[in-house]
Amino acid sequence: MTDTMDWRTHWELYEDDSTERGVVQDVCSGIRLISENGAGEPLETIALSVAGAEAAEALTEALEHEWALYTPGEVAAVASAVFSQLEGVLANLHALKTTLGRMEARQETAFTGTACDRLEDAAAAVDFARGFAPGVLNALQDLPQLIELPADAHELLAAVADLLGPDAELHTSHDPGAYCEDDSGFGCGCHILIKHAGEVWSLSRGDSVWSMTRESEGKPQPDGSTRFSSWIDLPPTPTTSHPQHVAAEIRAVLTTTI
Repeated sequence: MTDTMDWRTHWELYEDDSTERGVVQDVCSGIRLISENGAGEPLETIALSVAGAEAAEALTEALEHEWALYTPGEVAAVASAVFSQLEGVLANLHALKTTLGRMEARQETAFTGTACDRLEDAAAAVDFARGFAPGVLNALQDLPQLIELPADAHELLAAVADLLGPDAELHTSHDPGAYCEDDSGFGCGCHILIKHAGEVWSLSRGDSVWSMTRESEGKPQPDGSTRFSSWIDLPPTPTTSHPQHVAAEIRAVLTTTI
């Protein structure tokens, strides 16, 4: 880990407003709506705790996916966020003890000693686990990244075409090196034609999503373009997705779609 990078900050690298990482803002918007307005009512407090619990469970399910993360740096980002959650858990256990104290002072409960002792014991255990964070992040930071992900939509298309082999052909719409990424969500205009089981499929980018269409279902338009009424969106949406991930999703579509 670099001397200037605290282990807590790895996840903050993914906190920008770009089109492809805006999902962070989308997922967190409800929590921020409450926290930024100063949560302080029971329903808001409970809602925040439930959101945290569901996020932790959903993360466990997400990490079971083969392509959940692409690089050691992304693993470090998630580990940093998980350990940061442990810091939050530690603070919240202490805060719950304080909350019980306030309730007892208002004579809304009594005999809180045992419960407070148990909260202290739990906090000590969490603090012990959280103490491993710097070592874990240091080890992750030292891991080499042995792949280079595509820099843009065109690089991804070219890599995917290579992975799919002779049945896939990249069709370009611009001169070599002339492509410049923008925020339109439609990539570079290039596409891949894929032959499979007597059908021809097309992979292209539109509305910030990688989609597949069956050429036989296209309707020619007077202007020479082709319109499709149905398509299949692929799960990996960024232009910097792992080519093998995109190729795997394409193969799944080809083998399961009649």
